[in-house]
Amino acid sequence: MADNFYYVEGNSSVKNLVKNLVSEITQNAGIYKWDLAYPATIDLVGASDIASEVNLITDASVTDKVDTKFTVGSSKDMCILKASTTYGKQFYLKLDRLNADLTKEEKQALVNFKSLHSYSNNGYPVHRTDAQVLEMMAGVGSTNGNSDDYNLYVSAMTKSNSLNNIVLQISGALNSAGTDLDISSVIQKEYNYRLAWYRKVQSGIKDFLPVQYWLNVTKDSINLVLRGDPSADISPYENYLTSYAYIGALKPVEDSATTDDIYNFGITTSSDIEPRYASPYGERTATGITDFCMIANKIGMPYQPHYPGFYSTNPFMDKCNVEGSRWNHKKHQFSDITLVHPVDMERGKMINVLAGDASSIYDMDKLAYKKDTTDEEYYKKFKITAPYNFLNNSANINYCIAIRCPKTVE
Repeated sequence: MADNFYYVEGNSSVKNLVKNLVSEITQNAGIYKWDLAYPATIDLVGASDIASEVNLITDASVTDKVDTKFTVGSSKDMCILKASTTYGKQFYLKLDRLNADLTKEEKQALVNFKSLHSYSNNGYPVHRTDAQVLEMMAGVGSTNGNSDDYNLYVSAMTKSNSLNNIVLQISGALNSAGTDLDISSVIQKEYNYRLAWYRKVQSGIKDFLPVQYWLNVTKDSINLVLRGDPSADISPYENYLTSYAYIGALKPVEDSATTDDIYNFGITTSSDIEPRYASPYGERTATGITDFCMIANKIGMPYQPHYPGFYSTNPFMDKCNVEGSRWNHKKHQFSDITLVHPVDMERGKMINVLAGDASSIYDMDKLAYKKDTTDEEYYKKFKITAPYNFLNNSANINYCIAIRCPKTVE
């Protein structure tokens, strides 16, 4: 059977990850490529933004004992892709690499900076200037402090682009200027889909951090697997993650099923942290992480959660499989993933991806599906290790996914 999709696997630094993925999807995918809706050219994706100066002092106080001004650079990774599906509809996918998250210690340093401005002296309130507080946090001058507290405060105030995740969002339209999705900035800030390849990134690791990717693309769908490089992790190697994202339409459950076109576009990602459970579209707003978010259900309720259904054994089964099925030519059981809505029920199947038992096979093992038939296909297996993903709400959280690849790929 001829391959009717584009497939690529490679690696990239975090700095160039968004640009490289967008290049694959909008330039290298041939007849299956999506369009770059914003910015105007691929060269503008990942371009260095104008460096800004951050001044830690806001009250005009002065100190020569600690640094108070820092130059912060960043990359402009925000871009929007347009999918023109085979169902005759257009949808939009936004990608961005926002500022890095604050650690618990950095959040505490912000609290400390504020609280150290005031203290009591013999019952009388006394106020410290910003400069005095910074000196105190750094442990210099006539005060006692901890330089770590100062360093943490500096780190919190000078954040640049994240090293361990990007955020994605989907919409059926752009704003009037064509520069963003037709969704308010307030909702976008609270409601997005995080795709992460690392938990905690060690200090000293910058945007040179390598990320591997595996990608297949059609006009209707994208399957993407990301894995942070274990080289930046240490034993017990629990920080690097394998994550998965699907963006696009579904194929019908049966050929005779009702046509699904107007709202047939959705997304699911994998995150290192728990979803926010924002509800801008009601209590049943999809997370797009621990479920599959579709633009709307059959009669128009927006951003609805759908859940994966597939063949599965009991997840609590006492199992010790070392070679596949001894009865069935050592085959491993994989099946299509059908998405189910709580009200609409079975809606459609995900394209070019299967779910199955992860036992006795390794990540990137190539699997033959319907071998020696006219419908023969090949897939690569991956176990999603990002703790929050759509299999969390499936029949078996121990299962893995396999994305389609050409027969010729190793």
